[in-house]
Amino acid sequence: MRRLVRTAATITVLATVLLGCSDEQIVTAPPTSPSPTPAPSLPTSPSLLRYVSPTGNNHNPGTLDRPWRTLAFAFHRLYVKQVLLVRGGTYHEQIDHLRLHPGTPESPITVRAYPGENPVLVGTVSLNRPTDWLIDDLDVTGNPKAGKQPPFMVKVIGGRDWTWQNSEFTNTLGLANVMITGWGREEPARFTFTGNCLHDLSRSPKSSTNLFLGAMGLGASGTVSRNVVFNHDGRPNVRIGSGAGSPTRLRLVRNTIYGGSLGIDVRGRPHRVKIYRNVVGGSRAPAMIRFHRGRPSGTSVSNNVAVDANQLFRPEVRKNVHGYGNIVLPGDPDFVDTSRCDGFRSGLDATIPYGAFAS
Repeated sequence: MRRLVRTAATITVLATVLLGCSDEQIVTAPPTSPSPTPAPSLPTSPSLLRYVSPTGNNHNPGTLDRPWRTLAFAFHRLYVKQVLLVRGGTYHEQIDHLRLHPGTPESPITVRAYPGENPVLVGTVSLNRPTDWLIDDLDVTGNPKAGKQPPFMVKVIGGRDWTWQNSEFTNTLGLANVMITGWGREEPARFTFTGNCLHDLSRSPKSSTNLFLGAMGLGASGTVSRNVVFNHDGRPNVRIGSGAGSPTRLRLVRNTIYGGSLGIDVRGRPHRVKIYRNVVGGSRAPAMIRFHRGRPSGTSVSNNVAVDANQLFRPEVRKNVHGYGNIVLPGDPDFVDTSRCDGFRSGLDATIPYGAFAS
């Protein structure tokens, strides 16, 4: 992401504290240039490296000079400790409910872009119960020329201790760019979705959204952090839960969510969901976070900032949702460029502790 040089300044902001009283806050902070989530390191043994390339062949052994051809083939052939280096270029694939070999906490399975190259999957991918997997810098975009489209462009079902980071998801033709949902009572467990950018749905069905966090059992848990989610015109950018159920023990922390008809749409009865340190704003709704019927259990909304907005959520929500320290900045957040992933650094020092670029 392009670095942004900003002069330190003292800015006086008249802020509305949603769960307390109005107050004038003076925020002084130095400029920051946050870095993306660090890329995973490569193993010291070349025997653990595998390669895939748009010019490869699935009859090859998956070496640097003789790489595999498709991601689906490569994913299914990865084992403990192995690292798949994805060469730059375009992979046209629809990967459906792919079963994966498990890694271990000490020796995860890693998929990452070949250093200095940009691989893009044009199509869809559904991963079934990944365990100790790390996917880094693998972009996914919709394919308008494909035939039958699955409901979700990227779908991760259950799994344990998996991470998907530093990737861009855009232009799904289905209901969401990314869906994360449960399997059984205890999955997904300890998942991490971080440092990603989700934007633009080229054909938006009525119930579509950029990021959908679906039903999960009471033993599930995970973190969604430092993502930028924007420009879903006419629909919510993030949806938490549905009539089929809601997430549990989910942390939505330090994300920047901007534009669309609504920032965050919370449905069902989420259990112990924590929403904090996010920047949410720029939507046409009267409030940036909406809670539907149903009393959340142990859910809190704290220390968020609503920008270009009148309120974070409606006053009646406070009866059922615990929270404190939320701030409203009704003016222009002075983002660099709201049309690209790296453009959501704000010119206001008051936003420094919040969102995807928080220090």
